[in-house]
Amino acid sequence: MKIIVLAKAVPEVRNVRLALKGGDIDRSDLNYIINEQDDYALEEALRQKEKNGGEVVVLTLGEEAGRKGITQMVRQCYAKGADRAIMALDASYGDWDDAVKARIASSIISSEGADIIIGGSQSFDTASSRFGPMVAELLDIPHATLITALRNEEGGRITVYRDLEQGVQEIVELALPCLVTVQTGINTPRYASLNKIIAATKKEIKSTSLTELQISAQQIEAWNRVRRVSVAFPTEKESNTLFLQGKPEEEAAQLVKLLGEKGLIQR
Repeated sequence: MKIIVLAKAVPEVRNVRLALKGGDIDRSDLNYIINEQDDYALEEALRQKEKNGGEVVVLTLGEEAGRKGITQMVRQCYAKGADRAIMALDASYGDWDDAVKARIASSIISSEGADIIIGGSQSFDTASSRFGPMVAELLDIPHATLITALRNEEGGRITVYRDLEQGVQEIVELALPCLVTVQTGINTPRYASLNKIIAATKKEIKSTSLTELQISAQQIEAWNRVRRVSVAFPTEKESNTLFLQGKPEEEAAQLVKLLGEKGLIQR
């Protein structure tokens, strides 16, 4: 069984700073980690591999400027047990909407082939949950989202469980190949041992480009329907705090006077 994991490198929140002059996030010192829900997807893929054999391939898209951090994320996946990884990085990634990303991912998956494509139900940084279903639609394969359990069946099928509202659980059977997105809690992601972390630094990461995928700038422009036109931060407000000083009775008298001047109390 071949499983492709859709993994996204996201910045650690504690390292994110706003560069107000540039009107965007300062990415110079960002540390990248695997998107939390994608970590659960990776763990589920590894468990399926351990039960049924096969191969786990990590696929990630990202910004060229973040290559170092994205590479670090991929090596974390290697350390946990992924067999191969493919990175598709481009300088214009930040301007792409999910439709562009899904078309690029589906192009790579089409050339790779897979029994199951699995990813997180949404990304931590943009909170988008469209990417997985878009990829499935472009590949013309069945998909299910927000799953909490996955079971292999005979005859090239899987059964997945989805928790809906008010305690309702939906059970869906999908024919392979298919795509699923998982919720947190479907499993407990493993930690990598030190030996595996060291070994992961020596593994090759395949990197591809739009040129190699035969995707032109004109195609990207045609696919890209959502564009960021500006970024605006809230204006800083001047502090209007007044500290009263003196003995308690003096502070009380000052407070009464101020409230009276503002018309908030009447004598």
